[in-house]
Amino acid sequence: MNAAVRGARRTIPLAAAGLMALALSACGVAKVDEVSVKWPPFRDGTPVVLPSDPAQCPDLAGTYRTQGEYRSGDRDTKSLNDLRTFLSYPLDLQGMRDNVLPEWQSTPDATVAFTPAAGGWDVLALDGRGARSAAYLPLLNGAQDPGALARDARPGVPDGIRRHTGCAQGRLWVSVRHDWRQYESMGVRRHVALFRPEAGGLLVTVRRESDSIGLLPWYSNESSVFQYWFAPVAP
Repeated sequence: MNAAVRGARRTIPLAAAGLMALALSACGVAKVDEVSVKWPPFRDGTPVVLPSDPAQCPDLAGTYRTQGEYRSGDRDTKSLNDLRTFLSYPLDLQGMRDNVLPEWQSTPDATVAFTPAAGGWDVLALDGRGARSAAYLPLLNGAQDPGALARDARPGVPDGIRRHTGCAQGRLWVSVRHDWRQYESMGVRRHVALFRPEAGGLLVTVRRESDSIGLLPWYSNESSVFQYWFAPVAP
C-alpha cells in the first residue's frame, strides 16, 4: 500500500470526526412563528430559553377543539394532531399525563380550555364522553419550572425534564428539554412551542430538535417544524 493511500485512509476518519465535532459544537438560530430562537449545543446542557416580557403575553383564555387543523410544516409529525396529547407529552404538564377513567378518547367533541389563574393558566381537557384531565401551566417569565425536574423523573429520563415558559411578541412560549440515557447512548429531545390567538382559535407552532450520540461514536440529529390551529368552541 503506497503512502498516498495510507494517508487518504487516515484522513477519512479525521474528517468525519471534525464534522461531528462541528455539529456538536455549533449554535443555531431559527425562527419559530417569527420569533428568533437560539439553539445552544445540545451537549453543554444549556436549555433553550427565549427573552421574556410579561407585557407581551397573549390572552389565551378560551375553549378549543383538541383535534387541530394542519397549517404548515412537517405533515408526518403526529404529536400536535391532538392538543391534549401534546400538553401531556412532550410538554409534560403535571396532571395531563395522569391515567383517566374512563380512558381518554380523541373525539371531534373533545376540548381543551385555558382559564387565567394566579401566575399562569388552568388547563382542563374533556373528551365529551366522561374523561377529563386537569393541569396548571405556569407563566415563569423565562425561569425554570421548579416542579418539573422532581416530578417528571422516570425510567429512560432519570433526570426528569426542564421546562421554561415566558412571553415574547404576543406569544406564550414553552421550552422543554428531555435528557435520556440508554446503555452507551445518550441524547436530548428539545421542543419550543409558541401559542397565540388566531381567528378566534388557538395557533400553536412547534420546533423539535432531537440529538443523540453513541459509543462508536456516532451522531444523529432530527429536526422538524409544524403548526396547527385549534378551532374555538362556543361557551
